[in-house]
Amino acid sequence: MPVISPALRYGTALSCVAVALVASLLLQRLFPYPFLFLFFAAVMASAWFGGTAPGLFAVFLSTVAVDYFFVPPFHSFAVNTTDTAYFAAFVVCALAASWVSSTKRKSEEALIGARDHLEARVAERTAELQKTIAELQEHQRQREQLENEKSALSGQLEARKVVERAKGILQRDMKIGEDEAYRILQRQSQQTRKSMKEIAESVILNDDLKRGGS
Repeated sequence: MPVISPALRYGTALSCVAVALVASLLLQRLFPYPFLFLFFAAVMASAWFGGTAPGLFAVFLSTVAVDYFFVPPFHSFAVNTTDTAYFAAFVVCALAASWVSSTKRKSEEALIGARDHLEARVAERTAELQKTIAELQEHQRQREQLENEKSALSGQLEARKVVERAKGILQRDMKIGEDEAYRILQRQSQQTRKSMKEIAESVILNDDLKRGGS
């Protein structure tokens, strides 16, 4: 909640009571009984905006204004005995209005504070969860990368074994060296646009067929 300066809070209370006083004086010309409920509204607005202390300040100002302008003898701070109960009831009602308004204000501020705390906690937990998910995704990516590298290395090792075996067959059958046998496999791979492994497998298959036939 934004912090409101004391001058603004008490100034608001003074303004609310002043507006209530002017409006009540204007209405008094039209109706035989003063509309004192405007002071209750001023007190409640002051307590709602400024808190308990400005609300009580508004009660004090309203009490003085009502006593001076609306309770006989008029334009005096004295109170007739017959009007004491009426004036006391007004003061009690004003205090009650201030208390109700300030209490509701405090309750609302507490709810807002709890909501803000909850939202901050949810945002914190969401950030932690997103970080955890990102870490898990990164671990999964690294694992898949390692598995792909392992599979590629296994394939290369298997292909090398097949090529080495095919080279041995060519060396034996054609009475040539290792380098020459490799060049033959490489040339056939380029001419047929097949991999070295596929050419080597063909050499091995042909050798197996010859051995089987003989």
